[in-house]
Amino acid sequence: MQSSIDNSKGFTLVEVMIVVAIIGVLAAIAYPSYQRYVISTKRADMMIEMHNIASEIESRKLAQGSYSAISAKVKTDFAKAYPTQGQALYDVSIGNVVGVTGTDLTSQWLITATPKTNTQMASDGNLTLNHQGVKCRKTNCGTGEEWR
Repeated sequence: MQSSIDNSKGFTLVEVMIVVAIIGVLAAIAYPSYQRYVISTKRADMMIEMHNIASEIESRKLAQGSYSAISAKVKTDFAKAYPTQGQALYDVSIGNVVGVTGTDLTSQWLITATPKTNTQMASDGNLTLNHQGVKCRKTNCGTGEEWR
């Protein structure tokens, strides 16, 4: 007597297609969240850099005695594209708040980070930080969580 027990092992095409579909659905859900996380991380890096620039402005002012004495050097040292390594995402400018005349820095300085076009940060909006610690992102300003 011959037994007709089928000992085939493996997956059927239907089972493989179900697994592929499940992985596709999970990826479609996870990828946008990942992209938002990456953008917020890069924004946070720029915010830290802006705070570092602000600290450097104030420490140089204390060392030199006036904002006008450090104005040109601060602008050449820090008004550039960031991050300095890898793909540049923001252009940083340093000047005075609106309404203050002259080209030298005053005690009412303003740091602005403008997203570069054709980068993933392009639609993120400008980031600003002023001498009072007021932060703005797009039109939302204050001293708290405005950059988020």
